[in-house]
Amino acid sequence: MKFRIVLAMAVAITSAAFVACNGDDKSAQPTPAAATTTSAAATTTKRAGASAAATPADGTVDPLGGGQTTPWTVKPPKEPVTGVVIVKDLRMGVHPELGGWERIVFEFSGDAWPPGTVQYVGKAVSCGSGQAVTGLKGSTILEVAFTSAQAHDNAGKATIPATITGPGKTVVNGIQSCDFEGHVTWDFGLTGKQNFKVSTLPNPPRVVIDVKQ
Repeated sequence: MKFRIVLAMAVAITSAAFVACNGDDKSAQPTPAAATTTSAAATTTKRAGASAAATPADGTVDPLGGGQTTPWTVKPPKEPVTGVVIVKDLRMGVHPELGGWERIVFEFSGDAWPPGTVQYVGKAVSCGSGQAVTGLKGSTILEVAFTSAQAHDNAGKATIPATITGPGKTVVNGIQSCDFEGHVTWDFGLTGKQNFKVSTLPNPPRVVIDVKQ
């Protein structure tokens, strides 16, 4: 009788140990690569969402049309234009869609963007001195000019830097060539004459120039 009790206890202990070890084996198995990728994607989405809350997204490249190299006129949301808006930010980025584009974004104060033009020019000239702008890199110049705008506050302090470096392989750099009497002009050095698209976005008001890579 005692032998049977001892034997039963031994079997029970062995079974419990087997189940415990088997459970540890499952928990120690490596996470599948797909699960890791999903987790990383979820983290990226969360971070992007947090960033978007602070800095509004600039949208995606318009899939309609391949762009152009001829001059483009930027029309304000309402006319006639009264007053002057301030250029409060200038940023650049790279968009992978549709074969790759490099983006230039002008952001303005208030609730409207100003009128302007986007076009290729043979020479960049400073509106203050009339002298040629130096420091532009690349072989082609894309000029963005606004009226009823300024890149400084009421105290005369600049609201954006006077130069910017391109993030990709087409737009090399940009230099502000004018901020005088309601005129703001930027010239961008490109590696070649590529098609560009111009769009506008509200809240906050922005003018977006996408240049084909």
